[in-house]
Amino acid sequence: MNKVRSIWESGGKAVGGWLQMTGVLHAEAMARLGYDALVIDMQHSGTEFDSAVAMMIAIENGGAEPFVRVRWNNPDEIGKLADLGAYGIIAPMIESADDARRLASAVHYPPRGARSFGPRRPLMRYGNDYFGRASDTIVSMAMIETERGLANLDDVLSVEGIDGIFIGPADLAVALGRAPKPDSDDPVVVDAVRMIRERVHAAGKRVGVFCGAGPFARAKLAEGFDFVTLTPDLAMLTASARRVLEEARGGET
Repeated sequence: MNKVRSIWESGGKAVGGWLQMTGVLHAEAMARLGYDALVIDMQHSGTEFDSAVAMMIAIENGGAEPFVRVRWNNPDEIGKLADLGAYGIIAPMIESADDARRLASAVHYPPRGARSFGPRRPLMRYGNDYFGRASDTIVSMAMIETERGLANLDDVLSVEGIDGIFIGPADLAVALGRAPKPDSDDPVVVDAVRMIRERVHAAGKRVGVFCGAGPFARAKLAEGFDFVTLTPDLAMLTASARRVLEEARGGET
């Protein structure tokens, strides 16, 4: 079974990383640190399809679940990524029940969905009975991050076949007329995030959120979030490089 799904079913919460940089070696290295999943961000990075596939293999070899935040809610891309080893799909800009049904249809085989049968890597991992287990091997989360998506949240949550909601706090803040910033303490954004979490749980689904720093992620887990993603790789690289550079120059920049 999918590692993240297993954690949820045992009553736990999952912690993921976020990959904005393209590269096999660092993806596997991060996977070996103990993340439950690593999300390859194809929407806001330079990572293209072939590179994402190589990174998914490296992440799986490193012991984490390969998740992908896809560029758009495109069933063709979602299905192909699933065939090549994506065990989590996060779809951006979900704004309606129809959008959510499109996502659910892309990740499930008939009769639950319309995914075309042609798995490649999943057969290596799960064997010839993969078809009967496929829905248990993949996590699907719809991103709520626009004014329309927020207004239609209950309709989205009514759709069978998606595991839950992943909050995109930057775009959500923009939709609410606030500044997009990591780990926002803006009361308007904080209230919206809390409301989403409460309504998702009331609907019996899982809820995740993008976090910029460890302490903020810990607070969100304490609040009841089922899945958090931590500081993106690019942010960690630049922060570490800046610190080393300052040390070398004696605190001068």
